Amino acid sequence: MDEVTIFTTWDEPMADMAVGLLQAEGISARKRTDVARSVHPFSVDGLGEIQICVPEEEAEIALDIIAARFSEQGITPEDISETDG
Repeated sequence: MDEVTIFTTWDEPMADMAVGLLQAEGISARKRTDVARSVHPFSVDGLGEIQICVPEEEAEIALDIIAARFSEQGITPEDISETDG
């Protein structure tokens, strides 16, 4: 099963909220990062970026869910990454 990144952030609580929201809707979402944030709790040149990944076949609905929910908080669609698949 191929995964795509639908959302990126450097904000751990936002990443947790996105994953929780998607999982509550039955979508297999997970966080992916290149750095252990507990060891290096900072961001330098992309390090510390958190990617929200979902199965490719669930990406479109996941993007719709994230966009709808986050738009209520003033986050624009441009703040949400496009699928990379």
